[in-house]
Amino acid sequence: MTGGATRQPAAPPASVVIHDLNHAKQALSAARRTGRPVHLVSAPGAAGYLGPALFKQIIDQARAAEPVVRATSCLDCADEPGTALDAIRLGVEAVSLSAAPEVLAKIESAAIAAGAKVANRPAQALDMADADADRRLDTWLMGDFQHG
Repeated sequence: MTGGATRQPAAPPASVVIHDLNHAKQALSAARRTGRPVHLVSAPGAAGYLGPALFKQIIDQARAAEPVVRATSCLDCADEPGTALDAIRLGVEAVSLSAAPEVLAKIESAAIAAGAKVANRPAQALDMADADADRRLDTWLMGDFQHG
């Protein structure tokens, strides 16, 4: 290779747990400020009490407020495959789910057919319900997981 700059791989999005529209807007605003992508994740089991339609509405409204931000999202459906299917039908882009392998395979097939996916919960995420999470958000998105 001569004379060309090597291209660095794009940084993976940092995961942020959101609980409401305000949290989603804060995360997307921080992503715009930092120029970093963000992965918006619901709280564990949120599909059961928030519902897929409201989660999708939150994500859609937050994205409308920050249309140029690179963001993905995932709704945690706990152990509720029916709720995961509802989310996929409503256009939620990704769901996480605890289920038997044969059930997961069926949900994954439905997700692929709908242009969605079944994902694992992130190993690390900043929870916007934590004290000072809004203050730590920019640092978190920049990849400082120890101090974010």
